[in-house]
Amino acid sequence: MSYRNPLKNIVSGAAIFSLLFFGFVARAALTDDLQNEINQKQSQIQEMEKQIAQYQAMVKNTKAQGTTLKAEITRMETQIKKLEIEVKLTQAKISEASLKIQGLASDISTQNIELEKQKNNISQILQQIYEYDQSSPIELILSNANFSEFLSQAQYAANLQEGAQQKLASIKKLKSQLEEQKTQSEVQKANLESLKKDLNGKTVVLDNQKDDKADLLATTKSQERLYQSSLTTLQKQRDQIENEIFVAEQRLRLAINQNSITGGKGSLMWPLDNISRTQGYGCIVTSFARKSYPACNEGKGNGGFHNGIDLDGDTGNLVRAVRDGVIAGVSNLGKYSYGRWIAITHNNGLTTLYGHLSAQSVVVGQKVKAGDVIGYLGSTGYSTGSHLHFSVFATNTFTVQKKWYGPVPLGGSVNPLLYL
Repeated sequence: MSYRNPLKNIVSGAAIFSLLFFGFVARAALTDDLQNEINQKQSQIQEMEKQIAQYQAMVKNTKAQGTTLKAEITRMETQIKKLEIEVKLTQAKISEASLKIQGLASDISTQNIELEKQKNNISQILQQIYEYDQSSPIELILSNANFSEFLSQAQYAANLQEGAQQKLASIKKLKSQLEEQKTQSEVQKANLESLKKDLNGKTVVLDNQKDDKADLLATTKSQERLYQSSLTTLQKQRDQIENEIFVAEQRLRLAINQNSITGGKGSLMWPLDNISRTQGYGCIVTSFARKSYPACNEGKGNGGFHNGIDLDGDTGNLVRAVRDGVIAGVSNLGKYSYGRWIAITHNNGLTTLYGHLSAQSVVVGQKVKAGDVIGYLGSTGYSTGSHLHFSVFATNTFTVQKKWYGPVPLGGSVNPLLYL
């Protein structure tokens, strides 16, 4: 009887190695090209972010140039240039995210190939160990030319077992890396979708700014006299409207049912990513408040009543829902009151209002989650500069009334800081 030596039946992997090696070289070159493109996009993004910062400073400077037609046109043009770069910046970020997704797809494919290779290797090792274990010591001795060769093969068998352990560890590591890359890919895909939505929103903001500029030029016919005359008329209308809203909401505040409101501080998140509060809630005793808001505290300090808080920001900044809810109102009051506004009804007895928006990205009846982007910060309506007006009303008092200048949100307001 002849005896077969299982350890001498070693499969040559030269051809397989050659295919895998050259495949990895090609993939490595692809990865390098992708990384170079990503680096170029990142450089472009950094340069555009610097330009945006410069335009932000210029926009702030134009606020101090007075209320002349020339100053207003300059402010609008600067804002438009800033928004145009922001649109290009978002497009560059979309390209960057797409490249990262492409790179991760390549990495995942490479890892899958390597994982299959390692699985095949350990399968061959385990098969050899199995065949070795099926042979008796006498059979193994007889299958070798001498005892020294037998001892060498015994050592080789021990090395195979150690190699099997190493391959198993390698497979576990590859699986872990593969899962991490898949997670990163999903994150990048979600980021890509978010950027695409942001691009659509920023484009609308830009178009609205261009329309506002065109409307201003058409109305004033580029004449300072007509501009100042329109401002005087507009201011009278604005003051009348603000007083009407104030009187209506005074009555509605008396109708607030506190038992219908649940939750306290922290039950609402902030609507902007970066918070800088410029105006508080209630009867504010300052010359600006007295000039800008309906009179309150008569005879005790000459204050003005503000039914929300103001948060500083730049036109185009993301505005987010502060809590899960349903969109209760979306409208545009033009140059009056809140301008473009959104209202959301929540399940805790509160309704939140977001005013002076440059664009809205939701519709009435739409369900939103806390943190969802609902619109973009702006300076529409009765506004002296880019900011978000944020009000909180008791839902049992909230209503939207139709006026000659548009649908107006009204309600019994409460201090937002009690819930933020």
